[in-house]
Amino acid sequence: MNKIHPQHGFTLVEVAIVLVILGLLLGGMMAPLSARQEQDRRDKNAELLEKAREALIGYAVVNRRLPCPDRDTPGSLTSGQENSCVIDSSRPPPTGRLPWVTLGIPGEYSAWGAPNLINYAVISAFTGEIKLTTTGSGSDTINIYNAAGNCGGPPGNLVALNIPALVWNTAKTDYANRAPARADEAENANGRDGCYVYREYSSLDNQEFDDQMIWLSPNLLFNRMLEAGVLP
Repeated sequence: MNKIHPQHGFTLVEVAIVLVILGLLLGGMMAPLSARQEQDRRDKNAELLEKAREALIGYAVVNRRLPCPDRDTPGSLTSGQENSCVIDSSRPPPTGRLPWVTLGIPGEYSAWGAPNLINYAVISAFTGEIKLTTTGSGSDTINIYNAAGNCGGPPGNLVALNIPALVWNTAKTDYANRAPARADEAENANGRDGCYVYREYSSLDNQEFDDQMIWLSPNLLFNRMLEAGVLP
């Protein structure tokens, strides 16, 4: 007579418990991985901005001026080439996108790819022949503050004063165009007053900020041009 052997296996309850545990474990692993990937992307983006700054310095050494921004439609035949701009202290500094073709670098998009473009602003006085006395004046200045609400305020809120040019992008998230818009990123996006905001990355509710920015110090620019013998 054949014996009937009992069947051993998992009950639905046991399977459900295992799935819950696996879900918790995977969730705990994915969060650090996502954060690591985000930091890697920001590091790569910072390298792109640094290369852009070096290219701007090199361009100034060769041409004795900084290029005007690119304002052509992205993807068009002339996209990436500088447009003309007028030296005018009564107007805010020219803004647009980095003229990456003119500079000879791969710099149309940030490390996050399309449509995240690399932006560029320059004091118009520096798009003409640069001299040791060249500086911004009137409305034609670029100043960086630690918060949008501090623009034009006490010097203690300044990060950098009267810089020749800056390069920046919105990084992963464009908080300027999310509802409600975040004031600091919105200030960087408006490009109408020569005021920009630079502060630490933040993902806190209502304080989000992930723009990345680099600027050109006048002292660094003049020093490089003097070393190259293109300034008296």
